[in-house]
Amino acid sequence: MNGALYLSAMEMDGGRSKLNPAGATYGTGYCDAQCFNTSAFINGVANVNELGACCNEMDIWETNSVATSYTPHTCSKPGFYECSGAECDLSGVCDKYGCSFNPYALGKHNFFGLYDKVNTQKPFTVVTQFLTDDGTTSGTLQEIRRLYKQGSKVIQNVAVNFQDGTLNSLTDAYCDATANLFTERGGLAEMGSALETGMVLAMSIWNDAGGYMNWLDAGKSGPCGPKEGMPSRIEKDNPGTHVVFSNIQWGDIGSTY
Repeated sequence: MNGALYLSAMEMDGGRSKLNPAGATYGTGYCDAQCFNTSAFINGVANVNELGACCNEMDIWETNSVATSYTPHTCSKPGFYECSGAECDLSGVCDKYGCSFNPYALGKHNFFGLYDKVNTQKPFTVVTQFLTDDGTTSGTLQEIRRLYKQGSKVIQNVAVNFQDGTLNSLTDAYCDATANLFTERGGLAEMGSALETGMVLAMSIWNDAGGYMNWLDAGKSGPCGPKEGMPSRIEKDNPGTHVVFSNIQWGDIGSTY
């Protein structure tokens, strides 16, 4: 499963109107970098033409008890965009893969998980920091950092090997080397512009009928077997699967934990 907390550059009201009072609250204006064309609504209107709903997406937290990843996804079209045909595909207006930091996938297998350094058997605080080139809120985004607090201990993100040294955050250099589609569609600078314009908070828990969540927690990405993420298996063996998000804060760096 994947308990996800993320930001979408959808319209703030989610297309709310007199005919559709649901709006952002119930997701009828939802969009993300996957540009799904299967939604019943697109910006609050019935999606009778099977258009895709595209926009910048900042995955702050995609996680279960054994694997974690944080990933910005950029689009070449700023704001909400209705795609059709090839525009919605992998080579279309949005970067579906994103520039991801997954400790396990980067070779650090004992950092996050059951009884690891970040022990997922106990509550913990997740901190995500967005740093600009000049240290101001109007500067260009150039780095996204991650750290944790568990009990009274602050845990810095794990350092992984990169080029001639190490890194523990998402940077332009890292994304340039590992996520060319992300860079081509604007990279961290575009993600920063979306954040400055304003994004909508979304929370979800979901399973993956198409890929069994292997991209997050199996193979090179995590310790799970290739069929552990089969939805029917999860629903049979773990019907109580759940996620708890609490005490969500936003503010200046250092002020939220």
